[in-house]
Amino acid sequence: MSDPFSANSGQLAFDWLDPDRDELARLAQHFVEELRQLPKSAIVLVSCGKHKKEAKSMASEMYTSPRFRMSVNLIGRLQQRAFILSAKHGLLSLTTQIDPYDVSLRTFDEEQLSRWQSGVVSKLKRQKRDNSVAVMLADDEYATPLDSRLKSEGFEIINPLTGLSNSARLMFLKACHHYLDRIASVGELYSIFDKLGSAGQIKTLRDALQSSLPDQGVYFFFDPKEQTRFSQTLPRLVRIGTHGVSSGSRATLRDRLRTHLGTSDGYGNHRSSVFRLHVGEALIRRDELREQYPDWGSGQNSTAAVRDKEKPLERAVSEILGSLLVCWIAVADKSAKESARSLIERLSIALFTEHLLPVEGPGSNWLGLHSKHNVIVKTGLWNLRDAGGKADVSLPRIIHTRVMKSEVGKS
Repeated sequence: MSDPFSANSGQLAFDWLDPDRDELARLAQHFVEELRQLPKSAIVLVSCGKHKKEAKSMASEMYTSPRFRMSVNLIGRLQQRAFILSAKHGLLSLTTQIDPYDVSLRTFDEEQLSRWQSGVVSKLKRQKRDNSVAVMLADDEYATPLDSRLKSEGFEIINPLTGLSNSARLMFLKACHHYLDRIASVGELYSIFDKLGSAGQIKTLRDALQSSLPDQGVYFFFDPKEQTRFSQTLPRLVRIGTHGVSSGSRATLRDRLRTHLGTSDGYGNHRSSVFRLHVGEALIRRDELREQYPDWGSGQNSTAAVRDKEKPLERAVSEILGSLLVCWIAVADKSAKESARSLIERLSIALFTEHLLPVEGPGSNWLGLHSKHNVIVKTGLWNLRDAGGKADVSLPRIIHTRVMKSEVGKS
């Protein structure tokens, strides 16, 4: 545990008061998205480390601590301008060749620290552009002496590490990288979906049920009214599911999709489809229809009179779901809770919603924002089960393998 009364921290730093993993994930997501929006004039400052290589190296390669390495790699992934804060050299570019040294700001007296501070600020001023932002991925002993001086020179300061212990800072950087890994994996999934769409395997639900479908698989719904940054041709993914995972179930993919769409006369049964239940409930809340449909979602069965009264809403749900786009991945296996279909469904939901922090959020007019379930509102998916679970960023490779097997089977 770090020293709670560190002379260089300027604050108490109890490890047990650190944010939990969910909160660190939230902080990491906010920081990554903030950096992605920063202008090119922004500067990221990383402090050097005690552990170094034994031979002359570029500054970006000289320091070997895990936190320094993760910080520099993060900057590279986000393509930001960066400099290193060095006790000996002041401000270093990443490519400057330097020899190993053993100098620490902790040994500086007040005059030495003031000279170091002035030298760093002077160099940063020469790098400053209009509305410059300085992002501190630095230890407190480096960041604190610079904070007020840089603000007085017109820099906006962003310091995501404030208040975190050393161990929490490492976890925070790991969470930043993991969030970027999730973004990359979601992008890979959309690339797979784009290819399926080019092959004619993404259709409206109504049209899909007129097509040839595998007996078993995992399905993905997309809402034509929603946009995604991950595809130029597809809208945003809004639901993931499969069918018949209970042991011995004979339900097919077609059976499940048909239950979601409803009956051939344009109605349906929301008591047999949780997807229909969620969409209908959101319509009730959005359009203030509770008095007309007081029994919506009540029980597994209902009287004929109640079902007749609910027909207009069932029809409205069918119209909405019938217009959604759907694609499917063929996965032939036995019906079981731990089946391959169940695994792919669970991991897909988790990839998009881990920690209930979606990689892409819903648009302001998305119907799901009227859901009574905060999970749906927060994640932008019409899913409850498995939302917020641990993501596996290798999922696109799993799905790609399944798609390739399906294509081989067709040839």
